[in-house]
Amino acid sequence: MDQIRGIYNILTTPFQPDGSLDEPSLRRLTTAIIAMGVDGITVLGVAGEAQKLTEPERARVVATVMEVNDGRVPIIVGASRDGTSPAIAACRAAQDAGAAGVMVAPPTFAQPGPALIEHFRRIGEAIDIPIVLQDYPPVNGVTLSPRAMADLVEAVPAITTIKLEDAPTPQRFAQTLALTGDRVSIVGGVGGMYLLDELRRGGSGAMTGFAFPEVLLAIWRAWERGDHQTATETYYTYLPVLIFEGQPKIGVAIRKEVLRRRGLINCARIRQPGLTLDDGTLAGLIATLEFTNIEQAFPAPI
Repeated sequence: MDQIRGIYNILTTPFQPDGSLDEPSLRRLTTAIIAMGVDGITVLGVAGEAQKLTEPERARVVATVMEVNDGRVPIIVGASRDGTSPAIAACRAAQDAGAAGVMVAPPTFAQPGPALIEHFRRIGEAIDIPIVLQDYPPVNGVTLSPRAMADLVEAVPAITTIKLEDAPTPQRFAQTLALTGDRVSIVGGVGGMYLLDELRRGGSGAMTGFAFPEVLLAIWRAWERGDHQTATETYYTYLPVLIFEGQPKIGVAIRKEVLRRRGLINCARIRQPGLTLDDGTLAGLIATLEFTNIEQAFPAPI
């Protein structure tokens, strides 16, 4: 794997009602996501509540997904850490586990400049697999300008893809690609909410945990074959679901409830801190799913 293209699903991490890892659900979810035809899977992302897992739990998640996948699709492993040495250790562990690449965000509040470049340079020199640079300021308080991202790409050849999530994403896609050319691909996130316009500005797909990856795949496949009309119609048909799930702070809880309704996980529990669904949000979700008929259009492959 070099540059990422297509739709990569960021796996949620299922928990039992008591908050412990739900390995059977993780296995079922991984099997179903692969069956949907995704181009790859990402584990230990923000959408997977990686920050709420212990190190042994992270290792269990990676090992379980790798075993179920059995080499069928590329697996990207989130390996962000605030220190360079811990980040290198996490990236090497991911490589040893069979990861096709690692996703790394800047350390908390590490602003663009020589120190940040050195952080990524050392990581890149320590591993033999590509780095996905994660640009998502809500996670770490770091805002990367298009110029700053281009400087990182130029200084660190291991960075082959940028996951760009800082709004306005379509404009920033275009600005960054104008500086990097074909040295890097850029994929979106933010639940796929802006996928269509990101593709219009040169995007190469999406890496996100949206609970209906089939929708994003349908948009991407149509766009790739030049059928922009079908891509546009599909996007606008299911945009209400993308928007509803994409609500800040509560989006992971909404996503888990949808995955539970689809039969892909047993329990929608999230670990604290985090918002849970109240009756009004749940009613709004059900109304949105029924309005779009998305559950009937895309039955889960289980």
